[in-house]
This record gives sequence, structure tokens and C-alpha cells, in this order.
Amino acid sequence: MSDDFSDPVKRALASRVGNLCSNPECRALTSGPQDDPAKAVNLGVAAHITAASPGGPRYDAELLPEERSAPSNGLWLCQNCAKLVDNDAVRFGVDLLLRWKGTAEADARNRVGKTAASGSAPGVNLQDGIRVRIEPIVPRRFERTEWLVQSNSGNAFVFQKTDSMATVEIPVSFIENVHRFRDNAPALVQLDGRLQWISVGQRWLVLSEKPQPGPHNEHGYSKFVDFDYPRRMAYTGEFAWCREDRLAECLSRGRYIFYDEDGKYLRVPGPDIDQILVSSRP
Repeated sequence: MSDDFSDPVKRALASRVGNLCSNPECRALTSGPQDDPAKAVNLGVAAHITAASPGGPRYDAELLPEERSAPSNGLWLCQNCAKLVDNDAVRFGVDLLLRWKGTAEADARNRVGKTAASGSAPGVNLQDGIRVRIEPIVPRRFERTEWLVQSNSGNAFVFQKTDSMATVEIPVSFIENVHRFRDNAPALVQLDGRLQWISVGQRWLVLSEKPQPGPHNEHGYSKFVDFDYPRRMAYTGEFAWCREDRLAECLSRGRYIFYDEDGKYLRVPGPDIDQILVSSRP
């Protein structure tokens, strides 16, 4: 017997993420109008984080039937991503899907009631090819980096980092203000959120939470894990744990703070000082 989601649970899962796919690398809109004015098309799936029946991906025998069919065990995805996560349950484990769910719901919560800006609105009129700096960025040292406006779709701008081929798409709704300066200085794009480096996948991601002010928060948000966490998540690379009071020394020796899928760096609590995960590459 399969512990499937009820229709009310499916509707709640979709609504809690604004009908967008919860995969942070996708975020596709999953509903829209049909030609029939009385009907709508739905391309979304209420996916199970742990399978609804034995033998399914990520099945957890310890859960009760009502827990398997509860909203807490559900994740709203587009059809493509739903198939992807179930076809590769090792890569897309429970911890990762729970992070997707939490990030997508937090993003939707942050956007509720906020008017989306227009690409042609004053202050968000950025011409292709102009140089900009972006704030806030985590790690904060990248706020000194320059970007080029690569394109504007009307709903989002694509920026390219001038010292690499890295690009990021930033929705207009996330741009809080644009400041222009004299003497050919780059414009300053201020975000209603933050631009976050993600070590997993080596990419930039726009997240809804702004970093906390002050020098002690220059590395952004952290979360507690255990020493075995990188192995369980099958992360590859050269890693080391660095005492927090020696973090500056570790970074000066060519190490980089490792940022997880949700944009948080990893710490293990210690009896006297926490340990921070660092990597041989950004």
C-alpha cells in the first residue's frame, strides 16, 4: 500500500513555494493558464522526500503511514526534477531535499506581499555592458569584485564576473536600488537579499536573507553538523577542519570556507572552540 498525499496536502505544498519548483537550480513555474479560460495547466509534482512505499527512493521504514503522507515529507517539484531526484536517490538524499524545501519556502515567505519591480523602472535601468559592483555578497570580500551587465530579459539581469566566465541571473524583484557614481566608477547594485557563493556545484545563487552586519559576520550564515557530514553528503575535494580562532590563518594559506547547498558554511561544536570546514578550492 502506498501512503500518497491527499489533494489538500498537494495544494499546500505548491502554495508554500509559490508554485515554483523547489530545486534551487531550476525554480521553474509549474502552473499557468490553458487556452480554455476555465482551466489551468499544472506541471508540478508533490514529491515524497522519503518514499510512499517500500522499495521506493529514500524509503524510511521507521515512519508511520500518516508521517509519510504528511506535508513535512513532501517537496514541490516540476516533473523533470521530480523524475531526476527519484532516479538518483544517492545523489539526492533526504538531507539535500529537506534543504531545498526549507530554502524554497523561505524564499516564498520573503516575497509574499512585495511588489515585483519592473525591468524598465527608474533605478533598475542597467544597460548591457556597464560595470557594476553588487552588495551584499557572501563571502563579503567579493563585494570589491566588478561585474558586467550581460543581458536583461525584462524580469531579470544576467551579470558576468569580470575576472572569470562566471555568471549569475538576478531577478529584478531582488534589486533594491542602483547607485551611479561619477568618474566612470562602476554602479553599485544593492540587493533585497544576498548573492551567495555555493561551493557545491561552484556557482552563485541569489538568496532571500541578507547577511548580518558587522565584521564578525563577514562569512555569512553557518550551521552545525558533525565531522562525518561531508562524507555522508559525498562531497569531493580536499577538506580540513580549522579552529575558528585560527580561521584567518587557514584562509591566508590558500584555504577557502566551504559553503553548502543552502549557502551556509559548516561548523562542528567543540568544548572550547568550534571547528569550521575549509577546502582547497572556493
